[in-house]
Amino acid sequence: MDAEAYADMLPWLVFIVIDRKLGLGVAWAAGSALGCSVGLLGWSFWRGRFALLPRVAAGIFAVVLISGLLFPAWNDQVVIPRALVVGVLSLLAFGSLLFTPLSEIYTVPLVAPGLRDDPRFRKANVEMTLAWGVGSLAVALACATSVLVRGHVGFTLLDWVTPLVLATATILWAARRWELFRLSVDSVPIGLAGEVASPAHLVRREAIGASAPLGNFPRALPPLKLAGSESRQEPAEDPTPDAVIRQLPVRPRSTGAAGVE
Repeated sequence: MDAEAYADMLPWLVFIVIDRKLGLGVAWAAGSALGCSVGLLGWSFWRGRFALLPRVAAGIFAVVLISGLLFPAWNDQVVIPRALVVGVLSLLAFGSLLFTPLSEIYTVPLVAPGLRDDPRFRKANVEMTLAWGVGSLAVALACATSVLVRGHVGFTLLDWVTPLVLATATILWAARRWELFRLSVDSVPIGLAGEVASPAHLVRREAIGASAPLGNFPRALPPLKLAGSESRQEPAEDPTPDAVIRQLPVRPRSTGAAGVE
């Protein structure tokens, strides 16, 4: 899986890290996440790719920033803002399954055009997007339930350790699922234009054999002749031995310090 998929989730990580008990508050966390989102949007625009997650993140954290500035009580919250912003990410993943899986935005550039309609490709993206949705929902629930815990140890376990473990497990599982898809299609021949080779095309390539190692490519160019190599070549045999006029070998003329022979 391309690392850009997880780089686009960086605004959520920035918000979670800054929005803590001894942090600067919801407004500062949302402002930092918004700045990160704008940076990712600029990077995506420069690379010429569509970035859905940074756009969603920019909208979410702009709203959270304004609410944090307008309502001081909300600005002092820690648990609920975390659960809400991560919950929106989960809803986005689940909602994309009705149309185009969220992960497909990042996996389409990694496969040949002929494989993009393969049912295995669709299934892999559905499962990875579903894993993102379940993982982010579990993180949101862990953050939300931490408000019920009294004590520093329990709060740390639910609000920090558990989300990190869940996020890491989700990333590793999705990476493994993508690797299994790659292995399953590794043996599928791909043509020059990226299409999956048809059976008739494969039979034709096998029939060509060693005469053309790459059926779609032109034959190899003849070897280059080195300077002076013509004088060392053996005279070619006359293809018509019964001809009246036979082809006689021509002696090359050489020039040297003593003159011309």
